[in-house]
Amino acid sequence: MAFDINNDRVSISSDVAVTIIGANTQFKGNITTHTPIYIDGYFEGTIDSDDVIEVSEQGSFKATINCSKLLLKGTGDGKVVCTDLMQFTSTGVFTGDITTSDLIVIEGSLLDGTCTMRSVRK
Repeated sequence: MAFDINNDRVSISSDVAVTIIGANTQFKGNITTHTPIYIDGYFEGTIDSDDVIEVSEQGSFKATINCSKLLLKGTGDGKVVCTDLMQFTSTGVFTGDITTSDLIVIEGSLLDGTCTMRSVRK
């Protein structure tokens, strides 16, 4: 699996299990996983993952999230802790608190909240 920041996408090989919250799907609850998560619908709750989370342009969340990398193309609200990288594409909108080692904010995105940059490796 590769986190490709040049093309704003996560590439996942077919042999990797992936948690998907599909379009027109609303999920409320808690997720703990070691595999990538793709949110194309709406998620509310908590996510604890040591892998990549991608939120599509149509996807959104209101959550507390702990992960290694988060690619935000859609909207998010809450508290996010990324051990490696949080990246906003030009369509990404986030309200809340971010703690991350590295941050990429592309022109056109919106961050309304606080951002703490420090090593948060587990």
